[in-house]
Order: sequence, then C-alpha cells, then structure tokens
Amino acid sequence: MKNIRSILNKLMLITLGVSIGLFTACVGVDPQGRGYSVAVPMGIINTTLAKQFPVREKRTLGTVEISDPTVLGKQGSDKLNVGTSFKFTNMLISDGIKGSLKLASGVRFDPKTQNLYLANPMVEELKFQDFSLAKYLTESMRRSLGMIIAETIAKKPIYNIKKAGMVGSSLVRGIDVRDGQIYLTFGL
Repeated sequence: MKNIRSILNKLMLITLGVSIGLFTACVGVDPQGRGYSVAVPMGIINTTLAKQFPVREKRTLGTVEISDPTVLGKQGSDKLNVGTSFKFTNMLISDGIKGSLKLASGVRFDPKTQNLYLANPMVEELKFQDFSLAKYLTESMRRSLGMIIAETIAKKPIYNIKKAGMVGSSLVRGIDVRDGQIYLTFGL
C-alpha cells in the first residue's frame, strides 16, 4: 500500500511538472534539490494585487490611500521590487500630498490559505510630488508612512496556488525568489 501511494505521488508530481511545463515553459529543477520549480508569472501577481487596491488606511498620523502597487523582478537578486503610489492626508495637509514608494521584498507562503504574500518589505525610496508640503512631515512621520504602506501591501495576497489550478500545498517544498523571479518548488 505504501509503495502504491509513493508511486502515485511520483506520477502526480511528474504529471504536474509536465502539465505546468507545457503551459508555462518555466519548469526547472530546484538548485537545492527539493524538486521541480515553477516560475510564477509577474502578470498574474500584479493582476491579483490590482484587484485589491486602492486601500485607505486611517492611522493617528493621518490617512494614507495606497494605489497601483506593481511587483517587478529585481535582476540578479533574491528580492522583488515593489512600487506603489499613495496620497497622504491629515489635519495639516487636508488636500493631501501624493507620492510614490519603492520597496524590496521576499515572499512567504501560508499553507492554510495557500496564498503567497510579500515578506519583510523594506522601504528603499519614498518620494513626494510636492516638496513644499513634504517639508511639514518630520523624519519619523516619513518613516511611519513608509512602514504603514509596506505593512498594508504585505497583508494582501499576491498569488493563490489553489486558484491557479495547481496541486495543493502538501507538495510545496519551497518558495523563493531567484534572479528576480518567484519560484514554487514542488516535491514529495
């Protein structure tokens, strides 16, 4: 019985790899030897994120409206580039100040929901469009604003294995970013 289950699992994994390979042509062997890796298309990730934004976050320092997040590969890196635009308003800046934020992030997997999320996004660059208003924001307010945006984006799923039609999380052996691309590694 155990041998039959093992053979069936191997056949399922091979079938999964071949099927995904035919549709995406992005299947390869994991460099760490955990199984077969499949690249997750950035277009699907960005479409998934776009459906969840814009988002408004009300905090004590003001309200941040986050819109248009985009995930891009960071060539030659184990991180992803994430860019987004925002509008910040509070009592002192009632009309708001717009800007953009650039993050560097890894990925994490939640086996319960079978979702991928951005992991530990770090603020690389925070820009404001109107510098005359930006001067009223203290350095700690700018830092807090960047952290609020990073935390908000990190809470949103960027990909769901089940919705993508892939085999469940029981076969997932690793998720990582290699050369600016997200890879799911399946194995037994």
